[in-house]
Amino acid sequence: MEPDVTVVIGANAPEASLERCLAALETQRHRAQVIVVEGMHCSNDALRARFPWAEFYTRPGALVPELWREGIARARGRIVALTIAQMVPAADWIDSIVRAHEEHDAVGGAIDPGEQLRRIDWAEYLCRYARDMPPFTPSYGDDLPGDNASYKRALLVEEWEHLRQGFWEPVIHPVLRRRGVQLWHTPAMLVRQGRSCGFGAFARQRSEHGRRYAHQRGVHFTRARHLLGILGSPAVPFLMTARVFRTVFAKKRFRAQAVASLPLVFALNAVWAFAEARGHLELVAGR
Repeated sequence: MEPDVTVVIGANAPEASLERCLAALETQRHRAQVIVVEGMHCSNDALRARFPWAEFYTRPGALVPELWREGIARARGRIVALTIAQMVPAADWIDSIVRAHEEHDAVGGAIDPGEQLRRIDWAEYLCRYARDMPPFTPSYGDDLPGDNASYKRALLVEEWEHLRQGFWEPVIHPVLRRRGVQLWHTPAMLVRQGRSCGFGAFARQRSEHGRRYAHQRGVHFTRARHLLGILGSPAVPFLMTARVFRTVFAKKRFRAQAVASLPLVFALNAVWAFAEARGHLELVAGR
């Protein structure tokens, strides 16, 4: 009998983070297949022995979207839920996924900050998840947070050609929308972000993601559009940071943490902007 949900955990984080993630799933695993695909950090035998119900695979050096792709290929559940090792799912996370998919085919949830976060953790959280921070009203949208998202597996199987390079949200979400699939965003499906791997590791990841994003989004751009992206890149960190702060202050949560981490938020957004501009430049040079 197939499980209700296959949880795919992309694990490019210290072992302690993965342990907390798996521990949060232990009481929920009765209706789930749990797949861990590890990249930079590979768990030891003790961790695998503690969670024998999880399936462990490794792909050294892979980015999270590539790790997710490996897990999706092994999924048996009718629903595939994606997250990362730094996330700690709420006690009803899998139940909330199943309930949401009674009416929807693609569902993203909320992401709250965890406990004992450092300034770099807050900066990472705000850069990536301010939009997904509760409270927000359930609604349809153009995008879902990949680190807390779920899909009917049949949809992903049908679009496998678009997953061959990894599960990249900027690629797969427009494909699903063109098919008429509506992306549902709900605060009922909650995970909490734990500590990050530090500024250097996150900056390297953000740089590669920004570069890949430019490649994927710009593959059909004209030369003029690429040049516009390159010339406009100095303004991007200011616009991204302003958007983060507008969201935080509108939601009236964690304002002090946002102000304290402002330099790091801006620096990480600058990394993204530089990487995206580099991606556009590479495409121009390759033509």
